[in-house]
Amino acid sequence: MRILFILFLVVPAFAQMDNAIEKAVLAANDQVTRAAEARDLDRLFSFMVDTDKGSIIQNGVLSLTTRDARARVEPGFRQPLKVAYHWKQQHVTVLAPTAALLVSEGETAVTSANGDFTVPFVQTAVWVLRDGAWKILHAHQSSPPR
Repeated sequence: MRILFILFLVVPAFAQMDNAIEKAVLAANDQVTRAAEARDLDRLFSFMVDTDKGSIIQNGVLSLTTRDARARVEPGFRQPLKVAYHWKQQHVTVLAPTAALLVSEGETAVTSANGDFTVPFVQTAVWVLRDGAWKILHAHQSSPPR
């Protein structure tokens, strides 16, 4: 009987903690989205954990380090484009109090001198809590060929 009573107290507390983590990860991801739309590479990469074990996989290309990932995306950030990201789905799975998985589907709307186009994408990101802030440990993003 005592065990059941404890479970009735503990389970809701874990659910509340999971909800808080989910909201925090989605809020951090929103900040990442805004940094990317503003073409602010420094701000964007401030959300990345510095690692040499696989920072980003993008359309089948592995960037082992954060530096490699930044070098890969930097040329695109220099182009005179307007970019907007539209999320269709975002699902957070809390793995631990300091780790969560965000699985997303969306599309990138690009406006350039050559015209407008939209590219669908899917993305998975492993978020970890480091020094009080949610950061991306690893991300995998892909878009279908155009």
